[in-house]
Amino acid sequence: MILVSGYYGFDNLGDEAILAALVADLLALGVGREDIVVLSNNPAQTEKALGVKALPRYDVKQFWRRLGSARLFISGGGSLLQDVTSKRSIPYYLGLVELALLRKVPVVMYGQGLGPVRNRFLRYWVKRAFQRSSGCSVRDEGSLQFLKELGIPERNIELCADPVFQQELAAKETSRSRRILLNLRPYRGWEQQRREWVQLVMFWKDEGFSVEFVPLGPGDQEMGKSLQEQCLSLDVRENLTLGSLGAVFAGADIFVSMRLHGLIFSVLNDCQAFGLNYDPKVAAICQQLNVPYWELDALTGLGKKVEQVLAEADAYRQEYRKALVGLRQGALKNREMLDRVLR
Repeated sequence: MILVSGYYGFDNLGDEAILAALVADLLALGVGREDIVVLSNNPAQTEKALGVKALPRYDVKQFWRRLGSARLFISGGGSLLQDVTSKRSIPYYLGLVELALLRKVPVVMYGQGLGPVRNRFLRYWVKRAFQRSSGCSVRDEGSLQFLKELGIPERNIELCADPVFQQELAAKETSRSRRILLNLRPYRGWEQQRREWVQLVMFWKDEGFSVEFVPLGPGDQEMGKSLQEQCLSLDVRENLTLGSLGAVFAGADIFVSMRLHGLIFSVLNDCQAFGLNYDPKVAAICQQLNVPYWELDALTGLGKKVEQVLAEADAYRQEYRKALVGLRQGALKNREMLDRVLR
């Protein structure tokens, strides 16, 4: 049996895509679905979606019992180990790692996007976890440098790419329909910038675009509805799943997204991505993909910048398609790391 921990069961499509990729890795390595047990905020939903077993993520007693017969504990992937959006994330995820090590279960840190970690003790705890893991992979150069600064030898770290890049590029979409997709997630400056976002939506409407709000995680839907109250023509998508995302991207010109995995979904569906940088991980993925991004501290000029990117879309598309080749190879290296540990 293999136990898996991450930000699963919270209706965050990016994290659910990571879990789907991880399950695909384990299946490819000969692990049966019935032998994969995921800690989830919604165990029934996780079991139905992936055909694996699931436990309530805070049921420590049951987790402890399962460790008694576990072959491996996998922590990841995604932005689990940071102390900016939550002070509880690192103690939760590394607490599970400590329990696994206490029961002498090998630990793998899978597809991690690390930092920032500002607290000195938490930095030490992250270092301790990676030092004691049987294998680890990180999704970007910044995470690799973070671990090296903590004193983890580079030879012990597998530099990969986000596991979601395993997915093949969708069939080329030849026709565009003047559609702008927008994603916002809760952030500190939202209340101050809400009026500017309404004005941006109206600007794009006046330029002849239809604008659709695409929620991808907790809190997004509410933000879309808030914009819709002042801009009735804004279409807010509802009840999206990994299976239905492709239809959203079909024919769209550009996806302006705060969420990292929104940008990944966009290029995998051959739609121009445009990042809204609220966190270093967004800038990092944009650099990996060779796509433009905008700093969220000021929105003046964003509308025109998006139109400029659309005017040069063919050149941008060639760049992100080239980047995807290497990123897919990098994503598959997560599986190679797992294979070494399992063998």
